[in-house]
Amino acid sequence: MLNSLTSIVITTLLMTGILAVIDSRTAIDLPPLVEAIALAMILGLGVGCMNAVLMGLFPLWDVAWSIITRPLFLASGVIYIYEDLPPVAQDILWYNPLLHIIGLMRTGFYPTYNADYVSHAYVLLIGMTLTALGLTLMRRYHRVILNR
Repeated sequence: MLNSLTSIVITTLLMTGILAVIDSRTAIDLPPLVEAIALAMILGLGVGCMNAVLMGLFPLWDVAWSIITRPLFLASGVIYIYEDLPPVAQDILWYNPLLHIIGLMRTGFYPTYNADYVSHAYVLLIGMTLTALGLTLMRRYHRVILNR
């Protein structure tokens, strides 16, 4: 929670500073930005819960996770626009929940950007499922993890 609140404050200060200094006519739409941040927090909670359990039970998971997430920056739609990809790549990358969050965030900064592919329900399902599974496993294996 502290990490999320710190990131929100820093983002708000940074964006306010940039928009105040640069003569930009950006029309920020706040509801999609808040939705994207909330979805990112829920997904982060789920991934964090699962990683806490998996890293506690399997020390090698820390190394595996760092290797698995390296290409995630490229696969999350930060550098490219989802609609510019070929349909085969779109069909594969649609299952990345970060792509939905970034697309939703773009709609808050660019009024003409229409992210029809964004599914709030999908991101919520992934985030809440990972949270529930992580908390359930943590409840079951917390003594094993603490005794290691």
